[in-house]
Amino acid sequence: MSSVIAHIEERGRREAEKQFLAEKKIWDLEKKDLTQESGEMLSTLVILAQKTMIKLGCSAQNACAQLGYSDSICQKVLPFLN
Repeated sequence: MSSVIAHIEERGRREAEKQFLAEKKIWDLEKKDLTQESGEMLSTLVILAQKTMIKLGCSAQNACAQLGYSDSICQKVLPFLN
């Protein structure tokens, strides 16, 4: 009887592990997509700041301010502009 219970528990553990790995694979793909989208958005923000710098003849910091970027966005954009 105990071997039957152990077998059922082992099967349940394997099924749970299989399901977890399948969900992890999906999550990893979604994370990759989000990372790519974040990179594309950052590139767009950098390009807008560059265009503002050229148009207004201002510094990178001033371009970020003119565009209304938050401090956290500025911290991500400025390294690409300086």
